[in-house]
Amino acid sequence: MARLNGSSANIELAPGGYSLQAPGVHGEVFVLEKNTAATTTRSQAESGPYEELLDLAARENGVSTLKAFAFDIDSVDKTAADATRSDGLETAEGEPAMALRVPDIEPDTDYAVLQTDEFGVSRWIFPANRQPTTSAATRGGGGDILFLLPSLPAQEAPDAPSANATRGRLTKLGRRLVRVLAWATEDLIGAGAIKVAKSWESKKRPYGLRRFPFDDSTQIPWSSMRSGERALLLIHGTFSTAQGGFGQIPPSTVDELKKIYGDRMFAFDHPSVHVTPEDNAREFFNLLPDGTNVEVDIITHSRGGLVGRELAERTAMYATANRALKVRRAVFVAAPMRGTILTDSRHGIRMLDRYTNLFTSLPDNPFTIGMEAIFMLVKLVYHGSVTALPGLRSMFPPGDYLRSLNQGADHGVRYHAIGANFTPKGESMLARFGWTVANAAVDGIFGEHNDGVVPTDGSYDVKTTIGGFPIPDANRMIFDRDAGIHHCNYFTSDEANRAVVRWLS
Repeated sequence: MARLNGSSANIELAPGGYSLQAPGVHGEVFVLEKNTAATTTRSQAESGPYEELLDLAARENGVSTLKAFAFDIDSVDKTAADATRSDGLETAEGEPAMALRVPDIEPDTDYAVLQTDEFGVSRWIFPANRQPTTSAATRGGGGDILFLLPSLPAQEAPDAPSANATRGRLTKLGRRLVRVLAWATEDLIGAGAIKVAKSWESKKRPYGLRRFPFDDSTQIPWSSMRSGERALLLIHGTFSTAQGGFGQIPPSTVDELKKIYGDRMFAFDHPSVHVTPEDNAREFFNLLPDGTNVEVDIITHSRGGLVGRELAERTAMYATANRALKVRRAVFVAAPMRGTILTDSRHGIRMLDRYTNLFTSLPDNPFTIGMEAIFMLVKLVYHGSVTALPGLRSMFPPGDYLRSLNQGADHGVRYHAIGANFTPKGESMLARFGWTVANAAVDGIFGEHNDGVVPTDGSYDVKTTIGGFPIPDANRMIFDRDAGIHHCNYFTSDEANRAVVRWLS
């Protein structure tokens, strides 16, 4: 245990070169041993991402936890913390900072910190004293790595909505978790972002068609679909899988969908990062059995809405002589019809932060599925490669893909949309979802209401009159800011599920 007394002195946290400067900060720092829970229950606001599931997702991506620390902070003297900014102790966002130094112990290794503060806000922090390796030359194996951690929790940071000009001390702040992570760089150097993402998605997000509900292991009944009866197709979003995207649909809603479609329900698993929605649509038709001619309704989530539009509006581009698909109705949930500014190269770290905080609110399986993708992206964001990924670039608002898609012609498909304006209310919700500095910054970038990832209006309006857009009021449901609905939890809403069933009926 190391005691923080508010001084600017360098304090040893653990043997081997782990140290901290924490001017103005009073409290204690403990090293968390492996298999030791950081908190008593994961439902507590300060627990952050689930420790065991987080470790599992990290290991699956070759990311190891070098050290994990618990910061039990009693108080922060803002005046003392602010005074050290002139010495370079401030974060990239201009906040007063603590200087965490960790040993650079292995060559060809990169590092990051995942911090979860007292209010449950998770934040990715990259080294402040070196650039990522960009060549095959060996690097590392000596010196130390500097991370600038914010001294104040997100709810008290200078640009937070609740902040004020008061100076002095904040008391009884609570527990902050700091995880020091590392991974081998050799697989990234010279490989290119697309190659890295393709390798990962080929293993973790392979193409496939599967039955819905997902506990049904029997084959998709293609013969009954060929009889002319409508089927239901589910298309998931970015970073996810069919199970991760639609596993939250409650059994009662599944039963209602069975009344409409019987056993003719299936989902499309596909990569979403290294390929475009056009690539996804093309492969979807390749997966259909020869001779398939089926009419479907579709439910999509997030980027899946773009894939759904490819199938609804551009079928002729993909269908072969012996495979055909007709879309009758489409329900787009949180679809980035005008894209999301989080795919801008300037906001890669904010994208990681936002998704990490949203995933934390999900049940075990969707959380693990989402965090596996986040760890893959962490490596690419650090190397500045995320904008080279076609799947994410397809959601860049001024990009060529959306410009082309949003010039589409009439298609005769009835469109429906569900979106949200998400800003949690109340201290507990703010704590749970980490909506403070991160929300203010991202919302400022959006410049409009959003569900945490996609602009609210962008889920149903493409700012031009084309086939199906804007989706009329009668065919859409928009949750207001008091509903607690965000980009990753739409299918937990009874109201949303009832609307889906009603529209598809």
